[in-house]
Amino acid sequence: MDAALNSVPLIALILLVDFAITFSHSYQEWRGLGAPIWRNFGAIVGVDIPDRWGFPIFTVLLTVSLFAIGFVGIIGPLRWSAFALGALIGARLSDTLISHVLLYGVGYRPNPGLSSTPLYVLEALFIVWAFQPRLAANPSSAKAGLVLGILAFVLVLPGLWLVRQAMPAWKRSPWPRWQPMPSWASRQVEASF
Repeated sequence: MDAALNSVPLIALILLVDFAITFSHSYQEWRGLGAPIWRNFGAIVGVDIPDRWGFPIFTVLLTVSLFAIGFVGIIGPLRWSAFALGALIGARLSDTLISHVLLYGVGYRPNPGLSSTPLYVLEALFIVWAFQPRLAANPSSAKAGLVLGILAFVLVLPGLWLVRQAMPAWKRSPWPRWQPMPSWASRQVEASF
């Protein structure tokens, strides 16, 4: 596939699909059933993240970061491409498994964004296939990106647990597995951030 990646229209299409998948998933995490995701994650560890912090970090910053990683991986300079592609693969798979499938499987339901995670897995598999020569050209950089992408999602709940310890005013009772989401976490998102 790598020879075909010299086609500007094909690269533009791949980038557009990457952006669409990122946007779709981010939108689900912001507005889907059980959303927003910062309340969902906060409920699991027992921390009430204010919307004025949750929206910019979990929706805006994460979406823009994934756009940037996808852009650099798909059309950026070759010296950064393998790292960014590895990070994108790691992020897609880790977000799917850790933030969605695992949490849903152990009883934290609803889980906003779960329904778009098959697209994440398909995209990760496509990237491995389509960009294999770029990944193989710099395997240590690709592996480092993969690890970083995985860690970005593995560390979310432990990071929120640390926020809970640091911000006593935000502490709440954690969400018990297989129970409805606590009322403090399932209120409507405030209009002003």
